[in-house]
Amino acid sequence: MKIKVERSGGFAGIPLLNEVDIKDLPSEIKTTARKLLSNQKSNRFQRKAVPKGSADHYNYRISIENGLKRKVVECSEYDIQGELKSLIKYVEKNSDKGK
Repeated sequence: MKIKVERSGGFAGIPLLNEVDIKDLPSEIKTTARKLLSNQKSNRFQRKAVPKGSADHYNYRISIENGLKRKVVECSEYDIQGELKSLIKYVEKNSDKGK
């Protein structure tokens, strides 16, 4: 199973791609990834209002692939929290930078 986190936006607008294999994840992050993959609800989080003056925020696209199953979740930095935030931070910090 592979997890990709694509981040776009920000001040410079430079997109970043980070990718990890699930076998490299700690158990709590694996659990979060499996929950996201099996969740049949919408692929988009309910968008929160972007604070006034925050034009340079990040947008995320999280892709989780396991064989033929694929789940893509899109959200902004204002929409993520809890387990999803932990997953994104872990992937960004520990990825092989999409290699």
